[in-house]
Amino acid sequence: MTETGTAVADPVFRGQVVDTICDLLPDVLKRDVTGATADTTLMTDLGMSSTAALEIVLLLEERLEIEISVEELGREHFDTVGTLADYVSVNVIADEE
Repeated sequence: MTETGTAVADPVFRGQVVDTICDLLPDVLKRDVTGATADTTLMTDLGMSSTAALEIVLLLEERLEIEISVEELGREHFDTVGTLADYVSVNVIADEE
């Protein structure tokens, strides 16, 4: 947490999330996606639908073996690959073992 109380993403994990999102894009969009980076806009550049956005969150959970809190997840978090990675990397639900 920062002094303002906002969570800070682990940069290594955030990078892993960015890479995983980019890897999943062709499967979710059902077409080739090349050159995607953290700055790639999901809706504008790639034409991602809200259904595809939900699918990518579910696939991220499966691929990274995590559970993502979706209570605060909104359209603004799907602006770019990076904004989605930012949200995911600070909204993982901890295992209660």
